[in-house]
Amino acid sequence: SYSVTGVQTCALPIYADQYYCPKFMILPESVKHGLKINVPILELNVNARKMKGIEGAIELGKLLGFSQEEAGKAWYFAYQKFKAFKEKAQKGDYIQLIDKLDSDSKHARKEKIIKQSVSSELRGKYTLNIFVIGHPYNVYENWINMDLLTRLKAMDANVLTIERLDEKVFDKPVVVNKQYHNYWVHEEEIMQAARYYLKSEEETVDGVIFLISFACGPDSLIQELVMRDMKKRQIPFLALVLDEHSGEGGMVTRIESFVDMIRRTKYNL
Repeated sequence: SYSVTGVQTCALPIYADQYYCPKFMILPESVKHGLKINVPILELNVNARKMKGIEGAIELGKLLGFSQEEAGKAWYFAYQKFKAFKEKAQKGDYIQLIDKLDSDSKHARKEKIIKQSVSSELRGKYTLNIFVIGHPYNVYENWINMDLLTRLKAMDANVLTIERLDEKVFDKPVVVNKQYHNYWVHEEEIMQAARYYLKSEEETVDGVIFLISFACGPDSLIQELVMRDMKKRQIPFLALVLDEHSGEGGMVTRIESFVDMIRRTKYNL
């Protein structure tokens, strides 16, 4: 922990032996050299091996002309806001919370009107819990996933995501075996969330959908591990690979078949 003008703060949770996707790590340099723009590009470097989150914020503050005290206070304020947001996310609708962060009506999410596939008489009678995992930009971006979450809700399914889980779920690392451990931070979170639902007696899932970006190496590896875990517990698993050529019709057919299969099995229809 670090002390900023008498205020005790805690560093953001960082995995010292893991890394983020290299494609994100090179984004600042790619933007800097790939785009010809006449404005400075600022980088906030959070290196768990050399410094924690607040130290990176202080270094960034220096570039903006702020003192260590001012930058430290700003970091602490932002971290408290982030913690409050995470607590709300565990209790409410994560998508609605994201939308409320931007009050500009021009940026409002345009929900696609999805035809209700369950009649009003049967709605709520044969509900399912579907756990959707993957990188946030795949799970929550409607354009990329072709309104997957909206479609699942239209099929009378409760959508569960990683963000709604308590932070304690991610305290203990997943040990694949005694020799190998997870190399990537977000893939570790996916495995931790999957193992939580496998072991939880209070919360259960009826099916799992894994959204994967085409040519994403880490996701391809983790997908196999998650699939094997779900197979042991006989939980239906569906992997959807997304790219610019993904067709809406094919994806909708797979989702409808997946949900229908689970519902018929669960309720003996």
